[in-house]
Amino acid sequence: MAPIDVPPLASSNRRILPIWTDGLLAIAAGIVGGELLGRSVNYWVAVAGTLLLVSFCNHVVLAIFAGGSIGKLISGLRLIRTTDLGKPGVGQAIHRWLWGFFYIVISPVLFLTGSDVDHLDIAGLRIVRKVDLR
Repeated sequence: MAPIDVPPLASSNRRILPIWTDGLLAIAAGIVGGELLGRSVNYWVAVAGTLLLVSFCNHVVLAIFAGGSIGKLISGLRLIRTTDLGKPGVGQAIHRWLWGFFYIVISPVLFLTGSDVDHLDIAGLRIVRKVDLR
């Protein structure tokens, strides 16, 4: 069996739009959830719960079924398994989603220390341009 030629990682310029799109989507959903549910539960609990739910659906569920989050799909990017170029599995998508939260927390420390952590092929997944998959 011939080895699979994994497409190159999408450039950081291509990956920045999905980060902002997905982030703003989750924040906006959290605010709306807080307004709608804030009277029955604490406002900030509703904001955090809605934000996490939308983020999970966008980064895990949509990645499993469509190959990427809303931001990635709009940008022409896909999330693929590096082993066979398929869509992410459930465990891989959850692992990558959780790693994203951890990376948000540690990224200021990494920036200040000048560290260069390779976080882009987490859980055996890679962000590539859709045109590179053809």
